[in-house]
Amino acid sequence: MPSAVARTSTASSTLPAPGSPEPGSPRRLLWRAIRARRRDLVACAVLFSTHQIGESLVPVIVGAAIGRAVEGPDARTMALWLGLLAADFALLSFSYRFGARAATRARQHAAHRLRMWLTERVVATTGDARMPPGELLSRASSDAGRVGAFASQFAYAIAAVVVLLTSTVLLLRVSVVLGLIIVLGTIAQLVAQQRVWHLLERRSLVEQEEQARAAVLAEDLVRGLRVLKGIGAGGAATERYAGVSQEAARAALHATSSEASLSSVAALFAGGYLALIAGVGGWLALDGQLGLGELVAALGLARFVIGPMETVSGAAATYARALASARRVQEVLAAPLDSSPRAGTADVEGAAAVDPPPRAVTPGARDSGVLELRDVVVGRSSRLTVSASPGELFGLVCSDPVDAASVAALLGGERTLTAGTARLDGAALASLAPEHLRSRMLVCPHDAVLLPGTIADNVRVRAVGEDAVASAIHASFTDQVVQTVPDGLDTSVGDRGERLSGGQRQRVALARALAADPPVLVLHDPTTGVDAATEIGIAERVQQLRAARTTLVLTSSPAWLSRCDRVVLWDPMGSAQGTHADLTRASAAYRTAVSR
Repeated sequence: MPSAVARTSTASSTLPAPGSPEPGSPRRLLWRAIRARRRDLVACAVLFSTHQIGESLVPVIVGAAIGRAVEGPDARTMALWLGLLAADFALLSFSYRFGARAATRARQHAAHRLRMWLTERVVATTGDARMPPGELLSRASSDAGRVGAFASQFAYAIAAVVVLLTSTVLLLRVSVVLGLIIVLGTIAQLVAQQRVWHLLERRSLVEQEEQARAAVLAEDLVRGLRVLKGIGAGGAATERYAGVSQEAARAALHATSSEASLSSVAALFAGGYLALIAGVGGWLALDGQLGLGELVAALGLARFVIGPMETVSGAAATYARALASARRVQEVLAAPLDSSPRAGTADVEGAAAVDPPPRAVTPGARDSGVLELRDVVVGRSSRLTVSASPGELFGLVCSDPVDAASVAALLGGERTLTAGTARLDGAALASLAPEHLRSRMLVCPHDAVLLPGTIADNVRVRAVGEDAVASAIHASFTDQVVQTVPDGLDTSVGDRGERLSGGQRQRVALARALAADPPVLVLHDPTTGVDAATEIGIAERVQQLRAARTTLVLTSSPAWLSRCDRVVLWDPMGSAQGTHADLTRASAAYRTAVSR
C-alpha cells in the first residue's frame, strides 16, 4: 500500500508536470480551472443574466399593466401588455434552458481539467508526489467536483449581480429611497457573510482531509483483508475505521453548520430588507409619492431580488469550499519533481551511505539481473540477507504474510528502506531513477489490478513483442481463460477485472508481467486463486520461460517452492536456506509455513 513519503533532494524542483499549471496559489489554480471552457462560462453568464433580467421585468410589466387598467381600461392596451408579458416569459425560459446546458458543460470541463492535471502530475515518471491511492482519488473526485461546481455557480453569481444592478436601477426610477435600500442591504449582507465565509473555508478543508483519511484507511483495510483475517486483527481494524469515520462525520457536520450559518445570515437580511421595502413603499404610497402600479412593481421587485441575494450567498459558500479543495489539489501539483537519481540508502545502523551512480548494464550481460538484499529489516522478522542471480528461480517464504507484502512493496518502490541495503546489479535501489528501476525490475503484487479493456490489452500493455505475449499466455495458463470466456482475447475484463474470477485475474496479471520480460521479476503469491493442478503447471512453465532471467517468488506454496533452485525461510526465530525438499525435512518452522 503506497504511503505519503516526503523526501528531499538537492536536485528537486517545483516544475509542473506536462500540461499542468505553473505553481501558484490555490486561488490562481481555481480561476485557471474554471476557465477551461471560457466560452461556455460566458454563454452561461449571459444567458442566466438574460433569464434573471426577464424575471425582474415580470413585476414591472404586471405593475404597469395594473396601473394602466386603473387609469382607464383599454382592451388593445391590455392585449399589448399581455403579449409583452408572454414574450418576456418566452425569453427567460429560452435563456434558462440553454444557460443550464452551458453551465453543465463548464462544470464538467473544469472538474475534468483539474483531474487531468492531477493525473499528469501523479504519473510523471520522475515525479515524487506519492500519496495513498485513496487520498489521490479523493482529490481527483470530490475536490475536483467542488471546483467544477463553482464554475457553474460563478456564472449564476454573475447573473445575480446583473439582476441586482438592474433591479436597483428600476427601483431608483420608481423611488430613490427604495433603490438605496437594496444597495445598502446587499453591502451589509456581504460584510456580515465575510466572517462566516472564512470559517467555512477552514472547516471545508478539514472536512475533505478527514474524508480522504477515511477513504485511505478503507482502501488499506480492503487490500489487506486477507492478512488481517490471518492474524486475527479484524476487530481492531473495524474499531479503527469506525473512529476515523466518526471524525469524518464530525468534520462534515461542522462544515455544514458553517454553511447553514451563511444561509441564515442571507435569509435574515433578505427578510429584513423585504419588510423594510414593504413598509417604506406603503408609507410612500399613502403619502402620495407612489402610484398603485409603482407600488406593485416595487414590491414585486423587492420580493424577486431575494433570489439573487441568496444566489450570491450560495456562491460565497461554494467559493469557500472550492478554494479549500483547490488548496488540496495544489499540494499535489506543487510537490517537487525529482529529476535525478535518489542518492543514498540506509545501512544496518540507519546511517546514510551514498552509493555510486547506476552502471549502464548491457542486456544479456553476466551480472544483468542480480538482486541483493542485505540486512533488510521489515516488520518483526530478523534481518534478511539474500541474493538472486540470472537464471535462478528463487523462493522466499515469510512466516508472517505481512512481511511478504512488505518486501514486495519495498522492491516495488512503494515503501522506504529503513535499515539494510537493497541493490540491483550493484546499484542501490534508492539511487536509481524510477524509470530506470522500472525497466530493470518488475514487481507483480498479489492483488495486481487489471486495466480497463480486453485481456489482450492487459497482456500487451508492457509486452516486448508478440512472441513474448504468446509465450506469457501459455506459461500463465491464460490460454485456458481465453477458451472459457465469450470473446477470447477480446473479452473485456471490466473495471479492475471484475468480469473475471479471482483465478482468471491472477493468470492475466501474471501473463502481463511475463510478457514484459524484465531482467528481474518479483512475484507475490501469484496463483493463490487457481487449483492445485493448474498451479503446478504454471510454476513449471514459468520456470522454463524465465530460465535465463532472475525470478523471485514470495510465496508459501509448495507448487512453486518445489520448482525453485533455492528457498529461504524468513522467520523471527531465525532464517534457513536450501531447497524445498531439504527445508521440509530439516525445519519444523518451514513445514508449518508451507502447510498453512
